[in-house]
Amino acid sequence: MNCVNCGVTLYGRYCADCGQRRDSATPTVGHLAEQTIETLTHADSRLWRTLRALLTRPGMLTREYFAGRRARYLPPIRLYLVLSVAFFLLLALEQRSAVALSSETRIDTDCAALEYRGPLEATVRPRLQEACLRLQRQGAASFESAFLRNAPRAMFVLLPLVAAGMLLFYWRPRRLYVEHLLHLVHNQSAIYAALMIEILLDRAIPDGYDGFLAPAMLGYLVWYCYQSMRVCYGESRLITLGKYTAVSFLYLLLASMLLIFTGIASVLGG
Repeated sequence: MNCVNCGVTLYGRYCADCGQRRDSATPTVGHLAEQTIETLTHADSRLWRTLRALLTRPGMLTREYFAGRRARYLPPIRLYLVLSVAFFLLLALEQRSAVALSSETRIDTDCAALEYRGPLEATVRPRLQEACLRLQRQGAASFESAFLRNAPRAMFVLLPLVAAGMLLFYWRPRRLYVEHLLHLVHNQSAIYAALMIEILLDRAIPDGYDGFLAPAMLGYLVWYCYQSMRVCYGESRLITLGKYTAVSFLYLLLASMLLIFTGIASVLGG
């Protein structure tokens, strides 16, 4: 029997060439429902298996990926995109909720008095004044919305830059650039997932009882990123601690610069 999709001879339930299932009969409603449930269940199990490993076993997903054990988990980039979209969507919903519950903060600045003495002054200064007037009309919420739209792009640029910097700390034995990049992709994915959990818990726990959340989450993330380096690179605690400190400084420096540029772009671009 041949595959009806590509014509290759079938030797099992699925085509070895295109992957299509060996189904020749016209599908029924029950058959379509069965396929849908199977697809959703498989995707759901793989997603939850990946999230559980991501949050409870730092560095394990990266090691599993390079060991070739990949089918049971979501691919790193897909995982990052899913969690990144979910995280910034949750932040946007929180920001809209805060605006709905309180009056918008107004920007009280003399826009005409704004000074700029730098490169391209004739171009930049009018745009700053125009952005100031727009913020006065629309309120601070417009800036926050623009910033949240631009922040995911800034964070997506951040990881390749930090990965390039990590090459300086892992030159013996030499590590591939992609190893550092996927290690950071998994770490950033874990950060997004942990912060979403914190936001949801903060909403669920009554006021006055949630003061421990932020310190606890900070401690968890500091431990997580250190432990992931220990697992991924297999070096001693002391060497890992030194490199962890240097990489953390590089990450915070580049993140601060990118977020500052993002804020400027959000003000100018609206």
